[in-house]
Order: sequence, then C-alpha cells, then structure tokens
Amino acid sequence: MPNTTQLRYGTYGIRAMASKRVGAATIEAVRRTLRRKIKKTARLWIRLSAVVPVTRKPLGIRMGKGKGVIDFYATPVRPGQIIFEMDRVPRKVALQALTAAQHKFPVKLGFVEWS
Repeated sequence: MPNTTQLRYGTYGIRAMASKRVGAATIEAVRRTLRRKIKKTARLWIRLSAVVPVTRKPLGIRMGKGKGVIDFYATPVRPGQIIFEMDRVPRKVALQALTAAQHKFPVKLGFVEWS
C-alpha cells in the first residue's frame, strides 16, 4: 500500500485533517480553484482519485428490486493523507491556494512543506 502521508512530488502539499468520503465533483472543483490561484507555471499533482461508485435509488421507489444506479464516484479521505502537491510556486501563493481550497473541501485541510 502506498504511503499517502508524505510528500512525493512537490515542495508544498495540502493534507486532510479528518476523514470523510469526497466525491469526484468536489475534487475537480478544488483542482480548478488551486489552478486559478497558482497559475500555469506551477506544477500540481492530485494524489487521490475517485474510484468508488456510489449508488442511489430514485425518490419514491419502494425497497427491494435490486441495487440502484451509479449516482457518482467518490473516494475515502483519511486523516493525514496528502491530497494535492504543488511545486514551482512561492510559499505565500501556496498558502493562499490552501485558503481558497479550504472553502470548497468538506474536511479541514493542513499545509505541508518538504524538508
């Protein structure tokens, strides 16, 4: 199993401080926000991917009759897990990106520096 609590690619990272199931749409929204903050010259790595299908049955349908259709894809996020990594960006801009991402992500985030 890969180590998801340490930086692998970048100089700065964004770490989850709690656990929760996060959908693919949320990951994409945070990715867009980060890219807007760190601009084109910076490198951005996404360390998690939504691969768990979540099913739902429509409203008003009785129990039984099999499993519902896939509604969205999600991934479990654990405490201490690195979610995003950045490189070729000043520390000040990386901290601003963390603040912007915090508003979109459903768990508290922390900042990690390579040492």
